Amino acid sequence: GTAYARRRLLKSAWRKILSDVDDTLLSSGGRYPAGIDRTYPHHCLYPGVFCFYKELDLGAHPSVENFKGVWPEGRYGNMVFLSARPHVYKDMVEKSVFSKFEKMIHINNLHSMPTLLPGDVDSGQAYMLRGDYEPMAQKKFRNFKEYYSI
Repeated sequence: GTAYARRRLLKSAWRKILSDVDDTLLSSGGRYPAGIDRTYPHHCLYPGVFCFYKELDLGAHPSVENFKGVWPEGRYGNMVFLSARPHVYKDMVEKSVFSKFEKMIHINNLHSMPTLLPGDVDSGQAYMLRGDYEPMAQKKFRNFKEYYSI
């Protein structure tokens, strides 16, 4: 390819879209412990969220072949979800979340399989037993910093 194409490829390699799951991708319906948004029913996808994520992932200067918002076949995405759900024995929670992502890809047009940065048992326990959000927020921030440093 051209030098311009190589520069564009390098730029997109540095773009990552980080998002939460509850009350950002899916409505919690105001159900404890997921979130507080009662605007939409529990587990309802927010209108336009997949199109928004895909357009962010395509970037500000889409190429001719994806000018109409079509995700190029074989292209990896840059979606990363931060989750409070803990990493537990044999990736039980992660397997469940990735199964949901796969369904979203096939049914709801999620454009690519995202990366998941899970929480931990200690921070989840602090929230569930004491209502303390701080350890959970700190864990998400540590995950973000570790991911950014790679």
